[in-house]
Amino acid sequence: MALAIIAFVFFLDRFVKNLVLTHTPEGGGFAVVPGIFHITRVNNTGAAFGMLKGHGTILIVISALFVAFLLLCLLRSVFSGKTPSKFLSEAAWSLIIAGAAGNLFDRTRYGYVVDFLDFRIWPVFNLADTSICLGVFLVALGLWKQRKQN
Repeated sequence: MALAIIAFVFFLDRFVKNLVLTHTPEGGGFAVVPGIFHITRVNNTGAAFGMLKGHGTILIVISALFVAFLLLCLLRSVFSGKTPSKFLSEAAWSLIIAGAAGNLFDRTRYGYVVDFLDFRIWPVFNLADTSICLGVFLVALGLWKQRKQN
């Protein structure tokens, strides 16, 4: 199940980013819900919120190590069967890995991450970022549930 989630999220992220790259110039976009939600293409050469701009090589190395480490941990836990709330744990870590891999692909292929979801009150982000945030939320929820049981 974990590899299916990773593959689905990764390829969905690639598909949507390819649409944005093909049909939207850098800095351009359009309103989906005017004043609330826009598609705005931003080529982000930094990390979250544009931090570390111009340090692409460092970000690629860190991202690659992070993805490899998490994938190894996930595969270990899947095959050991020792994870509490196995489904929630697998889904959460799979979402984190898929999102990190999607942004790592961008960094290595283009030299920047393609961001496009623009809610006008938050920095522009993408589906991979959403996947990472949802995964982190599910990890926290799992830890909270585990703590309540103990």
